[in-house]
Amino acid sequence: MIRLETERMILRPLGTGDFDAFYSYRSVPENMTYMIFGPDTPESAKGFLAMCENWWKEDPPKIYEFAAVLRDGGNMIGNCGLYMDDEKRVTAMLGWCIHRDYWNRGYATEFVKALLKFGFEDLNLHRIHAECNADNIASARVMEKAGMRREGHFIKNRFDRVGDKKMWYDEFFYGILQEEYLARKDK
Repeated sequence: MIRLETERMILRPLGTGDFDAFYSYRSVPENMTYMIFGPDTPESAKGFLAMCENWWKEDPPKIYEFAAVLRDGGNMIGNCGLYMDDEKRVTAMLGWCIHRDYWNRGYATEFVKALLKFGFEDLNLHRIHAECNADNIASARVMEKAGMRREGHFIKNRFDRVGDKKMWYDEFFYGILQEEYLARKDK
């Protein structure tokens, strides 16, 4: 079982036993404003968690979906993951969702840094990328604090849900190469 550790968190495989904590933030509209999925129903949350368990059974996994659990108290505060782009397993996208009660405390930056370390040092990835709604300034800051570079601002690039409306919206694209990551002194 893969387990990543940071100063304040343990990242471990997400699964069906995490339903209560997972549903506590994935069912809240405010928490899901900028996500292209959700808010979850009990059925969709259970379905996603079951998929996560199946992903972890693949050898090697193509999707690494972690529960972010606080060391102090053991509360699960979110989920995060790396998603392989293709069968070659040389590039991946990262993503996360964190409970609104834990926003603005540096937790997302901490687990994104752990995912970068895992992706580049353990999985030997060439490149990791991520994207966010351009209005989601908090997510953009997380990627920048983790050392990723904004590679693009795409105008009205996606038609999807924002809050309770479907609309065209701008997206920021971020990325970092393994060589850039390994050259950094603050990883």
